[in-house]
Amino acid sequence: MPGIKAQTALLIFAKAPVPGQVKTRLIPALGATRAAEIHSELLRQTLATARRSSIRDLTLCCAPDARHPTLLEYAERFSLRLEEQVDGDLGERMRFAFEQALQDHRQALLIGSDCAELTEFDLDLAQRKLAEGCEVVLGPAHDCGYYLIGMKSPRRQLFTGIDWGTDRVLAETRKRIAQLNLKPFELPARRDIDRPEDLEWLSRHWARQPLPVRVASSPQAQGRIS
Repeated sequence: MPGIKAQTALLIFAKAPVPGQVKTRLIPALGATRAAEIHSELLRQTLATARRSSIRDLTLCCAPDARHPTLLEYAERFSLRLEEQVDGDLGERMRFAFEQALQDHRQALLIGSDCAELTEFDLDLAQRKLAEGCEVVLGPAHDCGYYLIGMKSPRRQLFTGIDWGTDRVLAETRKRIAQLNLKPFELPARRDIDRPEDLEWLSRHWARQPLPVRVASSPQAQGRIS
């Protein structure tokens, strides 16, 4: 029926896995090509996790565009839409994505593609808490950012004037939520994979799973992918 909104939109922000343009902080340890392979595998894992959740409406929000072969392959494999991110800083791009999604959904979640610990249960809990009355859901990351944010109406204040890429993102976002008197819920803290010191943890994490790409765990082998 016209005017009836769908329940939840899940927006996955990701860059095309172009060597030298993704996971740049891992390049000194891995090299540009291997860092891009890690990025691609983290994205594949994220999409598989999203598809296992109860959320049906998935959109992969791509940068710089949606024409990369890996993105096209993943869109077909995981039955999701591809959309290009708009120009601007991270906050402007997230704000626009939320505004678009909330035009025809009751609520929306947005995640990145580098949280190897993300589970389908995190996603299901986040959408349930929004449905139960929370106004904002955050998934705090150990690096003082966040791996998930969800809301039921656009909140421009949560995306403007934030020092993206710094250790102040989570604290500033929590401060804004309190200033707006919004009812929040926080998921368990998780680890993003951004820095060379994260590779040892990632190697152990992937060694426990039957995944096709793994990072060598020893310091001498760090930088190889097996």
